Amino acid sequence: MADEQRDPSVDTLLHTTHELLQLGLTGRIIAERTASGELTRLRRGWYAETAVLRAASPRTRQLAAMRAAHHATPSGILFGHRSAATAHDLPVWSDWLRATGGGAPLPSLEEQLITEQLVPPGFRAARSTFVRYRQGTVPDTDRCTVAGVPVTSVDRTLFDLARSEPFEVALACADQHLRRTFRVGPHVDIARWRNWQAVFRKRITHAAGMPGIRRVRALAALADPRADSPLESVSRLRLTQLGIDIEPQFAVRGERGGTYYVDFWFIDAPFFGECDGKHKYTDPALRGARSAEEVVVREKRRHDWITGSTGRRGVRWGAADVMSAATLGARLAAFGVPVPGTPSERTDPATATLLRRLR
Repeated sequence: MADEQRDPSVDTLLHTTHELLQLGLTGRIIAERTASGELTRLRRGWYAETAVLRAASPRTRQLAAMRAAHHATPSGILFGHRSAATAHDLPVWSDWLRATGGGAPLPSLEEQLITEQLVPPGFRAARSTFVRYRQGTVPDTDRCTVAGVPVTSVDRTLFDLARSEPFEVALACADQHLRRTFRVGPHVDIARWRNWQAVFRKRITHAAGMPGIRRVRALAALADPRADSPLESVSRLRLTQLGIDIEPQFAVRGERGGTYYVDFWFIDAPFFGECDGKHKYTDPALRGARSAEEVVVREKRRHDWITGSTGRRGVRWGAADVMSAATLGARLAAFGVPVPGTPSERTDPATATLLRRLR
């Protein structure tokens, strides 16, 4: 996302005191409307209409709070963690994703207006209901401007997310970044992906001993650009937790000479797995010109072809089935899939240990 690419709804949402005065409001009226809840003060001198704020997405609310903080605070401010992930358009505000593995639910509207800012070690500031300060040293190479605000680079942001957010959220964010960067359609630039892993591991080496560093190592090992969605990211995580070795986005010859890509090809069992969210069938943007019925029929024909041409059984699951490894394991076992229940020997020992400890 380039610096000049700003969410227009964020700019529409924000009003300065000067703008409100130009609209004919007085200081007293602004204070009364804020007290009554008609206006929400995001920062000193920056307001939003509460009804419009409530109708906005969590990402837009956070961006608005960041924009207001950036303009209302002296220079030197740097957004990190969840705030930086918001600017990088990573899926940190997914209510479903945050709930997986027993994670915390989506923060309240008020909490969505709290920005996370990185400050130098030893920094002291007055407590604020608007800001969560996190201490850390950030070199210039890990600073950039995105969506009009200063934030940590995407790699530094992923590093921090692995330490501060539910692991499922951090993995989905890393997968999305890798998909955008190293994948075009079904094709992945393997060399660049491996180089990213090497550079990211150097970052980890330099931060040895830091709290949460084991989670960062696991993120580097497990992040994969072949995930098409957060649902696929969490599904792959659960399969790895269960000790089921898979190949994501496995190519199968299509019925008319094309190629079908299976979400998960089970390496040690005659099965393949597909995970679908309901939006695939209900969202017009995803269906294109097809009706929901046409999408269902097309999916059934595809599924039948893959089953018949490969001799493998297909297993489907949705978001509710990956809320925990145990839930997905029970569904797979019901279809006859062997479920070891613990990470396989193909998973490096340190990552396997962390996966076994995930909630």
